[in-house]
Amino acid sequence: MSASITISPREIRQIFQPHTSSASRFWELAQKANNLAIIIEARWDQIPTETRELLKIFAYAVIEPPQGIKGIFVEFFERFSWAFALFLIVIKGEKDGLIAYIGAFQRLLNAILSGIEREDIAYQKALSEALEETFAGLETSEAMTVEDACERIRAISYQALE
Repeated sequence: MSASITISPREIRQIFQPHTSSASRFWELAQKANNLAIIIEARWDQIPTETRELLKIFAYAVIEPPQGIKGIFVEFFERFSWAFALFLIVIKGEKDGLIAYIGAFQRLLNAILSGIEREDIAYQKALSEALEETFAGLETSEAMTVEDACERIRAISYQALE
């Protein structure tokens, strides 16, 4: 049984670009982001292609902000807006809503990136090969530091993208 999943582009935009300093609005956006993350984690393949593409665009925009003079201006404006909103939230003593939103936003971003990785066959193949290689040499290998592990994961990702 397959179910159709509809996610409004307007709702996605609101989650990724909140323009508010209201704690109740951050709580509402946190709930929407968590709900969307649950849907994405469970049913990425059932989300319509157009919606998946929109989610990818927003996720990549967060990871890689626009370049050039326009990108610098946009990023400055967004940082200024966030600083002002944070100032208002702290003055009102309503930072819990913002903290909940940030956690939910990060969960949503991770769910989208995980969905993208799951549908990328080359990435899955490279990851499987790296895991097999790691487990094959488990007895003879030395412990990895966190930095070594991050570098290894980065190398696997770059290899899969090539």
